[in-house]
Amino acid sequence: MAWDRRSVLVGSAAALAAGALPAAAQTSTSPTAIPTAVREGRITVRGRTIDYRAEAGERVMTNPAGQPRATIFSVAYLQKGANPKTRPVSFVWNGGPGGATWHLREHLSPKMTVAAKMRGHYAFVANPDSPIDATDLVFIDAPGTGYSRFFTEDAKPEYWGVEQDGAAFADFIAGWLADHGRLGSPVFLIGESYGGTRAGQIAKVLAARPKPVGLAGVVLISPTLGSGGPPNAPAPVLALPSLAAVAHFHKRGAYANLPLDRLVAQAEAFADGPYARMLAQGQVTQANADTVAGYIGLPPEVVYDAKLAPSLQQFRTGLIPGERLDGGDGREHRVPPPPAQDTVVSANDAYDLHAAIVGLLTDELGYTPAGPYVRDPVEANRRWNQTLTGPAYTPQILRGLPSKPKVFLVAGWYDLIVPYRTPVNALAAAGLGERLETHVYPTGHGVYEDLASRPTATDDLRAFYRRVARG
Repeated sequence: MAWDRRSVLVGSAAALAAGALPAAAQTSTSPTAIPTAVREGRITVRGRTIDYRAEAGERVMTNPAGQPRATIFSVAYLQKGANPKTRPVSFVWNGGPGGATWHLREHLSPKMTVAAKMRGHYAFVANPDSPIDATDLVFIDAPGTGYSRFFTEDAKPEYWGVEQDGAAFADFIAGWLADHGRLGSPVFLIGESYGGTRAGQIAKVLAARPKPVGLAGVVLISPTLGSGGPPNAPAPVLALPSLAAVAHFHKRGAYANLPLDRLVAQAEAFADGPYARMLAQGQVTQANADTVAGYIGLPPEVVYDAKLAPSLQQFRTGLIPGERLDGGDGREHRVPPPPAQDTVVSANDAYDLHAAIVGLLTDELGYTPAGPYVRDPVEANRRWNQTLTGPAYTPQILRGLPSKPKVFLVAGWYDLIVPYRTPVNALAAAGLGERLETHVYPTGHGVYEDLASRPTATDDLRAFYRRVARG
């Protein structure tokens, strides 16, 4: 982006305590200020009781002329009484790119929604696996998602793009740190899916500020990593172990009786060796189709017709006849609706998930919104500007940062959106050395959504924060 945004917190706690609003909020051109909602809570995690302060509010994003263009909504959970010089603060977002950060807020924050005893109702409960014991958490919604909003239609292109989005998030983070007196705190970024691409852009902009914001660590969850990197293995080679893991779960293929970890290791070796050679040399034979089918569970004739490399879509619709596997988690499947009635918006059969998310923000946290909550706006994805003027490959950006942040990668074996070996291989080849730590779990795309794996996965995350603190 050709210019730097400035941002002010609408109704910030500090300004309200002083009896005044930030300067930009006092001008006649500013929107009506929405006070930040503040609540206090207590939670016990891993035997530790944490008293925290929850803040839900908007930051106005302005252009160089001081004109309000958009807001960024966030929910922060901050440990009370902690030393700001040593207490980590983590900025968290989902992907999309046009997606609100409700997934990770639901699964990492101290409060989450669950189904109530009465059918169709929901309740708010403490999250026993929240990493709030290890770090403060600030969940951020991109402009046009969640309660973040635009003041005029023509502001959308200023935020909906790879570099535009990264600059806005970086400005938000720098402003938030300054407002909260946390510029000396260890700063972490946590991004899921497209959030991995976003993390690289944010890190790049933060490092280039007149007063750079250094990073202690970056957590990447099933991430995309941007563009411009070195050549990787062909997509079918990277995807095959994920397909094999999903087939194993559904008891398809020739290796259903192997333990999952053995099957995955065997599939990786096959993909990197014989399978890669088959594809590179065009060895489309019936015998090779039979071998590939043994791993991924599709009929050999389908594998043969696909020249040994069926697409993810073919796999999702062909593994279980008449049903379609979920892209985010290949363990889940359903009979697809008619094409005209299909939808990509996730639902919850036990209760109204959208109402629960809104209820948590408004009833539990006390936030009074200026408009509707937007979970996953399709328009943002359609209009996302992919034009680049600088580095856009997250591993390259992270490797070159002066602060040398540690990198924590987590992924799921059953992910059919970003097959786990795509980011695992890319980051392993990025030259990060001991700065990189990688974990793959028996989960889908949303690693921390998985109830069975979440205790272990968040304990690994806690251990990462401890290692970074030790240097």
